[in-house]
Amino acid sequence: MDRLIAPDSDATRGGGTLPPQHPYFPPTLELPGYTAPAHTTGALVSTMGASIAALLTATFCVYTARRRRIALSQRLTALWFVLCGALHSLFELYYLAHYRTLAQEQTMVADMWKEYALSDSRYLGAVSMVRALEAITVLATAPLCWTAAYAIWSDMHAIRHLAQLSASLLHLYSVAIYFGTEFMSPASNCRPEPVYRLGYFVGMNIPWVLVPAFLAISSFCEIYRCMALLQTSRSPPPP
Repeated sequence: MDRLIAPDSDATRGGGTLPPQHPYFPPTLELPGYTAPAHTTGALVSTMGASIAALLTATFCVYTARRRRIALSQRLTALWFVLCGALHSLFELYYLAHYRTLAQEQTMVADMWKEYALSDSRYLGAVSMVRALEAITVLATAPLCWTAAYAIWSDMHAIRHLAQLSASLLHLYSVAIYFGTEFMSPASNCRPEPVYRLGYFVGMNIPWVLVPAFLAISSFCEIYRCMALLQTSRSPPPP
């Protein structure tokens, strides 16, 4: 990532100030005490990928052993909520606990955040909007994800769909605010290279648009169906 740091800039010409010694956008972003990541991009991506693969494999096996007749769609939904719960409760909780010193840290998780911040420097800049969204995600969305996953495990149909609908709507709300504030920002917080703009910023967030939208519609239809049946059962018989 050091190769992304420009050795010269307009700010140095004519006796100006030194350019920021970091690769993030906008170039005017100040990150006092910034320390370059200690891990390579390959190591960060492979570690995250291996961790997610191990988590999903273990979850799939556990759910299969618990309920052998569980439908594949329910297993996949459980995988989604366990993945979300783990990311919210661990990875994003780390951000909330370390956002003030993230730019100076060189732990594996801090370096993962630095890598992602190439597509959104607001995370290293500790922007209040990002912290607010992450707080909502950790404190509200994560428990709902774990509740939905447990409800599928325990075959609690009503609780599953209430938690699933609530968590999915919160995901959609967070992504809408997240994308919207970036697109309306006067200066981009993402590097211009396609790998960061399309691969990181769009690619890593679009699943939290598509999957929650599908799950929210599914739960809405199921709740509507059950309420319609309940209303029909309570209706007085015709004279």
